[in-house]
Amino acid sequence: MPQKSCCRLVNKTEKLRVITIFLNVISETNRLNILRILRTQKLSVAEIWQFLDLPQNLVSHHLKVLKAFGLLNSERKGKQIIYSLNKDVIKRYKALLIKFI
Repeated sequence: MPQKSCCRLVNKTEKLRVITIFLNVISETNRLNILRILRTQKLSVAEIWQFLDLPQNLVSHHLKVLKAFGLLNSERKGKQIIYSLNKDVIKRYKALLIKFI
């Protein structure tokens, strides 16, 4: 019986760690703003950059972080990379957060 409790604790601890990292990633104002911008449209770095008061290289950095965490999809169109929300991953984090709290 204690083994099951231990496994549940590890599972909850792991979930808490994942939720904490997720919240840290999206708590950065510019990243959250990028997610908001991409909510309804697919855009390139140059297009996203026009919505923000940031240097283009900083926008690229934030996109890289969001993509590494799985929150964004990207597709190459010629020389441009077009970004969009990975709605499936976002739904999973939302569900995880709701279940945990």
